Amino acid sequence: MLTPKRILALPLQLANQIAAGEVIERPASVIKELVENSLDASATEIDVTIEGSGSQLIQVRDNGSGIHPEDLCLALSRHATSKISSSDQLSQISSLGFRGEALPSISSVSNLSLISRQQNSECGWQIHHEEDEPEPVVHPEGTTVAVRDLFFNLPARRRFLRSARTEQQQILTTMQRLALSRFDVRFQCQLNGQQKLNLPIAQSESQQLARIGKICGQAFVKQAIAIDQAFDIITIKGWLGHVEAHRPQADQQYFFINGRVIRDRLISQIVRQAYADLIPAGRHPAYVLYMTIPLDRVDVNVHPTKHEVRFRETRLIHGLIHRAVKDQLQQQIITGPVQSPSTTNMPRIAEKASLYQRHDLATAPPEYAVHRPVSINQTDSNNAIQLMQILHQRYVWIHFQQQHYLIDLPKALSSSRQQQFGKLLKQLPLKSRPILVPLSQPCSDAQLNSVEKQQTLLNSFGFELQPMENAVIIKKIPIALAQLDLNTVVYAVITAVTKDNIDAESLGLYLSELLQTSDTILPQQAEEWLKSVTLSECIEKPWCRELDLATLGSLFSD
Repeated sequence: MLTPKRILALPLQLANQIAAGEVIERPASVIKELVENSLDASATEIDVTIEGSGSQLIQVRDNGSGIHPEDLCLALSRHATSKISSSDQLSQISSLGFRGEALPSISSVSNLSLISRQQNSECGWQIHHEEDEPEPVVHPEGTTVAVRDLFFNLPARRRFLRSARTEQQQILTTMQRLALSRFDVRFQCQLNGQQKLNLPIAQSESQQLARIGKICGQAFVKQAIAIDQAFDIITIKGWLGHVEAHRPQADQQYFFINGRVIRDRLISQIVRQAYADLIPAGRHPAYVLYMTIPLDRVDVNVHPTKHEVRFRETRLIHGLIHRAVKDQLQQQIITGPVQSPSTTNMPRIAEKASLYQRHDLATAPPEYAVHRPVSINQTDSNNAIQLMQILHQRYVWIHFQQQHYLIDLPKALSSSRQQQFGKLLKQLPLKSRPILVPLSQPCSDAQLNSVEKQQTLLNSFGFELQPMENAVIIKKIPIALAQLDLNTVVYAVITAVTKDNIDAESLGLYLSELLQTSDTILPQQAEEWLKSVTLSECIEKPWCRELDLATLGSLFSD
């Protein structure tokens, strides 16, 4: 029979080592914690020195405000901090650190040296352990933390470190994220005697873009879409990667909340959803985004590494992020090369031809053309495509069997959408989907009465509109209209139900008119549509013209 074990208080050193397991996962974690301490100390210059893969030496030096000599011992003790002093402050945390865990956790799994000098002090003061007495040393204003022999007393943790190359890359990635979080700070990083990062203070937008270019590459900067969106409670600024610059991995996604580096899967998914119709499946957008939000509306004390946050109004904030990104992307005119998705099962006969070109003949000739085959669904093998071009983001030129055809794509898309919508109207009710952020539409009393009166009709079309005082709250819309501008759809629906004698047929016709496509289309829209039709469906339509000799000759007739 086992003897019951008594509960004992853990030794302080062991408790610190256990706590370090949550905060200090690898050398890059040490970099993050120490650099964030420097930023909290108002440093404007931060120098990082790495030896080996970080397990030999990590040194972070800054020119911040420094630590008072009498506080050095406290700095290495658990739950001691200068950043908060009461529980009330937990709801409005502005500093990057606040738990007082980083330095004692690092000290418990390494040989640590802490030197600091405050302004107007005659010298710096050094300490190695919590029990030590500070010793005077020569040191400039600021703080230097040197971490040697990381995990020397935790051989199991040390064995689980990855290769030197992987750990070094993690360190550089961490430094890059921190450097993007604060343009008002100079960052330098040396790795085994080689300078890997040298980023001066960036005050102007051009200087900021130069810093981003060193981290994300010039290709990102050249095509970046600036974003500056403000809502009642949040602002979102930064740069979005062009929809044509999608990547195979989510390795260039930087998101910051109130200056804090955030790596939140849900936020990443929301931004990805804003790009959903613009980039191929399985690809990822690139972006550098900065969100500011009142401190009391976000909780940063939910994860040991503080990489994840929790919002007071999660659905609202996520919806605003989605709307800001999507609105900015929709305003952007799509230009330049479009990356090719898989070309499996596409026509081989045209592989060497310029199959997909977008020309703007009203301006200077393009310096490049995008080459890729685009297949049209074929039921007749004799209708093989030899050449297809997209001109002016509007017209498609098809050449097959010694014949040429020109398709007006916006009209073709509109016709196709209206035809599909008409089929759905024969099988009411329409399927609906909820709106991420319910929309409020101001209404007159007459409009409110009409909406309330026509609730059954609206529900059958997939709308959920809730009349309120002086406004209607839109909660659901039909999936068939989800690709349209929400404000346009809502205004049209409210206007329609206000009319006399409105019924399902007339409302269906009214909504069908909304499916008219703009004069220009996205290349992805063109490709998706072209894959869904057969040539025989195109040839007999009014938006398709055969470019025979008679038609071409008429272009040059007197």
